[in-house]
Amino acid sequence: MTPEDFDFLIVGAGIAGLSAAAEVSALGRVALIEREQTPCYHSSGRSAAMFARHYGSPAIQALTGASQRLLDKAAADGMFEALAPAARGILFVAPAGYSGDSEPNAGQRRITPAEVSELVPILTAARIDHCLWDDSARDIDVHAMHLGYARLLRERGGQILTGGELTHASHTGGMWEVTAGAARLRAPVIVNAAGAWADEVATLCGVAPLGIEPRRRSAALIDPPAAEDGNAPVSGWPLVFDMDQTLYFKPEGGKLMLSPVDATPVPPHDCWAEDLDIAIAVDRFERLTGQTVQRVSHNWAGLRNFAPDGEPVIGADPSAPGFWWLAAQGGSGIKIAAAASALLAASVSGEALPESIGSELAAALSPARFRAEGQQATRKTPATALES
Repeated sequence: MTPEDFDFLIVGAGIAGLSAAAEVSALGRVALIEREQTPCYHSSGRSAAMFARHYGSPAIQALTGASQRLLDKAAADGMFEALAPAARGILFVAPAGYSGDSEPNAGQRRITPAEVSELVPILTAARIDHCLWDDSARDIDVHAMHLGYARLLRERGGQILTGGELTHASHTGGMWEVTAGAARLRAPVIVNAAGAWADEVATLCGVAPLGIEPRRRSAALIDPPAAEDGNAPVSGWPLVFDMDQTLYFKPEGGKLMLSPVDATPVPPHDCWAEDLDIAIAVDRFERLTGQTVQRVSHNWAGLRNFAPDGEPVIGADPSAPGFWWLAAQGGSGIKIAAAASALLAASVSGEALPESIGSELAAALSPARFRAEGQQATRKTPATALES
């Protein structure tokens, strides 16, 4: 069978690959390859979906700021509206007797226990030492992003090939030729946006892996406590962390979503929550709030993926012609997707970088940082816990 020719092959149809495919489809014909039957099946469909400008490393915050401008433009142009019009906010709670470090960052302010109780009535003043409040964080409509990017890709002539696992890839004469399911495809550029499987895809392509590590994050839904007269409805509560970021909870579809903020290294797979992790989340919630959880109605898990230095990897691999990385978003993939895909497109085309993303940041995120002779990346635990 003669391979079908494209300008770009993108492997992985999570929100990273989907947004990148839509972005580079302005430059040429794109095939988006996805092993599952539907895009955004794994981590992109299992996140807390919060757009937090002031959360994460400086690089993540820069990408988030650039993404906000691009998402606002997408809404103004009638493409899709991803950001909720009203802020939900993020609350970091120091329980009574807390002795750790809790200095506010540039986007936070310290508030009193009484103010906390107005925001989240189950956090009574007697149980709280103090809190940090970021009132700018908003919900993200991941489904709207998914549909909007998929529509844009198709309008520009791109294809989404679902149910097609990548089983072969080779590079000859300046072209990548791959087998994905029953399809044979060819293009001068391949983009590895395979999430937790990014190193496996690289290896299949004959490219040295970067040491990208999948880590499991678990969550569960519980019934919210009964509302009392005069209390703010549960649906309007902010996302709540304990100060050490070992627990978060937030409203979700009329219930409360809990997470123990686990980050357990695991092989890439369609993962599920472990009973122990859910029990830990429930215990931490009960200790922080004084509430008793009667029933867990549902639980799940997803995989976030991290490079050895904890930062995203976006750009061309200097050791493999025509091979680009878009990986290791570390749980921030949804909120940085617009800027990350714009940066990737600029890298591929050689055009100007997106606003607020300078050459220094682009170089810092490039996979070249792991390819320098004698350079060894030091794996570190990510400084942030939110799966946005």
